[in-house]
Amino acid sequence: MKKIFISVGDPSADRHAANLMKEIKFLLPDVKFIGIGGESMIKEGLDSIANLKDISVVGFWEVAKKYIFFNNLFQQSFELLQKEKVDLFLPVDYPGFNIRLAKKAKNLNIKVIYYIAPQLWAWGKNRAIHLKNNIDLLLVVFPFEVEYFKNFGINSIFVGHPLLDYEEFNLQIKNYYDREELIAFLPGSRSQEVNRHKKFIKGLAKELEHNLPNYKLVVSQSKHLDDELFSDIKKIDNIIVEKDTYKLFHNAKAGIIKTGTSNLEAALSGLPFVMFYRTSLITYFLARKMIKLPYISIINILKNKLLVKELIQNDANEKKIVNNVKELIENREYYNYLQNELKELRTSLGNEGAAKKAAKIICNNI
Repeated sequence: MKKIFISVGDPSADRHAANLMKEIKFLLPDVKFIGIGGESMIKEGLDSIANLKDISVVGFWEVAKKYIFFNNLFQQSFELLQKEKVDLFLPVDYPGFNIRLAKKAKNLNIKVIYYIAPQLWAWGKNRAIHLKNNIDLLLVVFPFEVEYFKNFGINSIFVGHPLLDYEEFNLQIKNYYDREELIAFLPGSRSQEVNRHKKFIKGLAKELEHNLPNYKLVVSQSKHLDDELFSDIKKIDNIIVEKDTYKLFHNAKAGIIKTGTSNLEAALSGLPFVMFYRTSLITYFLARKMIKLPYISIINILKNKLLVKELIQNDANEKKIVNNVKELIENREYYNYLQNELKELRTSLGNEGAAKKAAKIICNNI
């Protein structure tokens, strides 16, 4: 029996990792999974040592406040790697934790195959050097990453993007006229992000009512978040709360979306949107010093141009955001151009089958 320690840090990775586990189990029916994951991974048989809700935090300051928790979790993970005779450490994204744990695994002569490369091309070269010394193989999800990591001597294979494994991202893209008079708002998939954006959501609803009176603001609620978190948002006029984010992506006319995975999800659904980023001052200033790219949204990074408007910190205010959304909706030529660019982006990421390809590579190397 093969034993795999698998580790993720957010709901998106939990879903991708669960799909990967399912494909590995098809090839290795007696495999055992231990590690860190959420509900989707647990359903696939993961014996998880932590609750994903406790791990899924963003920001330097926000992580620092939970230093003792993360330090204890790291020690617990290291002890499991030692005691359980693990055959493979399979980190999925989540670089701050996983790269450190990969080093420990390599010191124990445990093979390390990293799935969904951490976005080191955005954060600089130092982590890439650590990655090189502590993994055996890197499975990347963007085509350009193979060449990037090759420059550091990292053995990388492009497997395709896991989002394309899901039916909702292979649907026909609706054009302007087939979409409803809805503005999708993605506050983030973590409770801390939703709490931080509540006042902001109320302000956006008022601005929309004034500038686009026929439109409603639809706030996306990640399925793993409690209804109670959104109870006060539901009381605000002109707001709908929607749990089916992918249905929203396919039907809304435009979006207001926090930076992150949801940018790519919106793009694959052909939804033109405005990106925003609001965080604590400490996190913002540290991130500003560390990020080495001219853009923040993964869409702009992949297209190597400012395709999606990026409104950051003070610029991410209700008035500016709504003005940009209004321009997007009322300028039909701009709207169609943006949709065509998003369709081209979807094509460039390949076809479905990322989890199957990754599983085959993993099982051949375990």
